[in-house]
Amino acid sequence: MAMETMRTIAKFLYCSSILEEKVANAYKSLAEKVENPLIRNLLLYISTDSLKHSIILRAMSENLVKKMKVEEEECKIILGNLWKRLIMLAEEETLKTERIEDKKLISLADKMASFEDFVGEEYLVNLHLKVLRLMARELRVDLKGLEDILEWTIEDERRHELILTMIKKLFQNKNSSESYCE
Repeated sequence: MAMETMRTIAKFLYCSSILEEKVANAYKSLAEKVENPLIRNLLLYISTDSLKHSIILRAMSENLVKKMKVEEEECKIILGNLWKRLIMLAEEETLKTERIEDKKLISLADKMASFEDFVGEEYLVNLHLKVLRLMARELRVDLKGLEDILEWTIEDERRHELILTMIKKLFQNKNSSESYCE
């Protein structure tokens, strides 16, 4: 039973790493379409964080179960509606090639902010609890390192929400570059 529980958590972590990688690519793609250098770099900041999350989640998965591989179809089952919503949004933004106008970016920032909220609240908090329970009860390992890493990831997701709110405010303010640089 303990091994099956470990595999389930490892799959959850692995699918989460795939998700974060796709999110990182979406933010990077979005940044490449924005002309404002501050906005572009804020989006790249989120992209870099998301890539970092992908790397650590995959490493945690492989630490639980060596050579863990999960097909994307299985991730759809494991993460359900979360997977469908986030992958669709991420792939939609990655595939677009046109430059983004200011008005459209405000709407997109709203969409991405609710996306970050959904990720932070639903996905990482549940992941955090599942991994901690598994480690504490069945593996009897020191959790301090993992606990901290997962908490930092949750904090990053909260910062992403704040950055997206800042982006929206930058575009709503006519003197956007001066208002956040003072």
